[in-house]
This record gives sequence, structure tokens and C-alpha cells, in this order.
Amino acid sequence: MPTYSVNAINVGSFNLGESDKIITLFSAERGLIKAVAKGARKPGAKIGGRAELLSVNRLLIASGRSLDIITQAESVERFKNLRTDLTRLSYALYYAELTCHMGQGVNEESQLFFDLLVNSLRQLSSLENNPAYLCLVFQLSLLQMLGLMPELDTCVMCRKRLVEYDLSIFHHDLGGAVCDLCFSNHSNNERERRQRARLAEASLGKIVQKGDNADQQISSSFTFLTPLVWKKLILVCNHLGTANSSSIRGLGQTELIEKTIVAARHLLETYIEHRSGRKMNALSLI
Repeated sequence: MPTYSVNAINVGSFNLGESDKIITLFSAERGLIKAVAKGARKPGAKIGGRAELLSVNRLLIASGRSLDIITQAESVERFKNLRTDLTRLSYALYYAELTCHMGQGVNEESQLFFDLLVNSLRQLSSLENNPAYLCLVFQLSLLQMLGLMPELDTCVMCRKRLVEYDLSIFHHDLGGAVCDLCFSNHSNNERERRQRARLAEASLGKIVQKGDNADQQISSSFTFLTPLVWKKLILVCNHLGTANSSSIRGLGQTELIEKTIVAARHLLETYIEHRSGRKMNALSLI
């Protein structure tokens, strides 16, 4: 049975049989892998601790017909501080879930993805750093790596350079900010189109659901964007790759800054879910 070695972090798992686990790994060499950890749930098993979520290991894996099998595991890093802080652990599980859903098919960039995830978890495990801000940095870094970075400097509809008094919405389908004039025109055109559709349906005897109006339909694909949130997103984007412990320490100490960071993070959460087509369950823990 052929074997291969990888450096990988555990990002998901579920039980198999009475004592085994199937672990979802993200490796620096091969991207996402699923492998069986034999006897991982037995009391005192050597591989037990190495099979926990958010553990970085050096692994020797045997290729199988349906599932690969972990034959050796050497612990590298476990981020102990994350396991004693529920808030930080919740963010870390969100990172892991994002990796499971967004890390598919990134084999060529697997080393970069792996380094981003591990370094982000190291930052998160430092109790002096603001976890909400770190999550915002991770989200934008991930979107940048995947080529999904939102457009924030210019309107995605008319390409006019944006200023704070001209902001309107963040459009999830178009992937960026929209100026007030474009949003107003879009809303009016959408209302007219739906009104014509209602009249056509009524003439054919079709039933139109109560409450099905243009505003409700439009709102499913955008989020209103405030100047403070917009500025925060641009600021973080301009400093991606240079954020470190000293530059982010102490952020979020005022209520206004904290609320702005959280609002920006929520906006990106919605955008990521919209692009991936998946609901991130770990968000319910944050």
C-alpha cells in the first residue's frame, strides 16, 4: 500500500464505527484530504490527541481504495490557548469550517492556504489580540487568495470612484460597493420590472404571494454600507500581509470601534456565504 507524508491541520471530523474517526485535513502539500484515524476514540490511544480539531501534525498516510489511513502522526502545534477561551475557540472553528468549504480545489495554492490558516490561528491564540479584528483580517486574506476580494474603492455598477457621502450598499452578487445613484436607479428599475411581471401574472390568472415586493427581493442580495464600516474594510485591505501582534493589539477597546469591526465582519460573513452557497454553522457560536 503506497504511503505519502504531509504537514496538515485537522479541520473536521466524524466518528466511524466504535473507535475510529474520519478526519478532514488541510495539508500544505495536497490541500484537503480525508483519512481514517484508526482507534482514535479508544481511551489512551496515542493518536487520540493528534486527532483533535485544530491540531497541526506531521502525518504518514497510506493510500486506500476509498479512504486513506493515517499510519503515523507527530504533533507539531495544538494552540492550547484556543481550547481555554470559548470566544477564540468559536472563531477558530469558523476558520476551520471556511477551510472545509472554501479550500476545495486549491491544490496549487495549498501551501499559501495552509500558512495563512496556521498563522491566523497563532494570532488568534494570543490573548492580547482582538479576535473579531483578526477574523476580519482572515476573511479578507482568504478572499484575496481565492480571487474573490470585494471591490470597495469604486462603484461596481458605474465604476465611479467612491467617497463616503456617496455610499449606498454592498452588493453580494456583483461583489462590491454601489454608489447611491446606481442603487436608486437599480431599485426603481427593479420595482418597475416586478410591477410589470405582476400585471402579466394577474392577466394570466396566476396567484402572486402576499408581501412579494421589490424591496424584499432586492434586499436578499445586498447589505447597506455605512461610511465607518467602509473605511474599516479599506483600511484592513490596505494592510493585509503586514498585520502583526503589535499593530492589532489593543484594537476594539472602544465601543464604537468594536461595533464597526463586528459590522464589517458580519458583512463579509454574508458575502462569503453568498459566494460559497453554504451556511457556516460555526457562526452560531460567536
